[in-house]
Amino acid sequence: MDTAKMLELISEQRHDFLNHLQVISGLLQLNKGERAREYIRGVGRDIKRLSKIGHLKVPDAAAAFLIGHNLAASHEIEVDYDIQADLKGCTVPGDKLGAVLEKLLGFAVDCLAPPKIAGRNIFIKIGAVDGGYICLLRFNAALNGNRDGASEVFRLAKEQLSPYGARLEGGFSGENCDVMLFLPAGGA
Repeated sequence: MDTAKMLELISEQRHDFLNHLQVISGLLQLNKGERAREYIRGVGRDIKRLSKIGHLKVPDAAAAFLIGHNLAASHEIEVDYDIQADLKGCTVPGDKLGAVLEKLLGFAVDCLAPPKIAGRNIFIKIGAVDGGYICLLRFNAALNGNRDGASEVFRLAKEQLSPYGARLEGGFSGENCDVMLFLPAGGA
């Protein structure tokens, strides 16, 4: 886990929190109570969405997702989560898994960073399957020229994961890039 990136993340979250308080305060001072309530509900939804990441049992994976989320937000890229499993028992060492996830999320953000890209969204799903977990990353990678770079990113990730029985499958379908990780669980 990169301490500097985590400190940057904490600093960004502190800034965002203070900004949210200022917006709410301003709306209340302008007697726009309903707008303030809507804003609070929106912030609450965002916090709830991110809280599932914090409950992952692999701290380095949680940190990678939070760092990736922060990086995506800095490029105005939306991240949607469907977290159905906590990765408890995953046999891939946390530092290895975190490094791979951070690299894959960085690649996804690189693909989506140019403002001309439509559908600036990363979808992340984590679920339990027989013998372990799946982690899916889906994002729009159309016409960005990063398809060639994907081969190298995928090769390096496979290389780092394979000693632990994990697998990575990645490819392009139309405009989407899908990266599917199979992460074995203990006893698998």
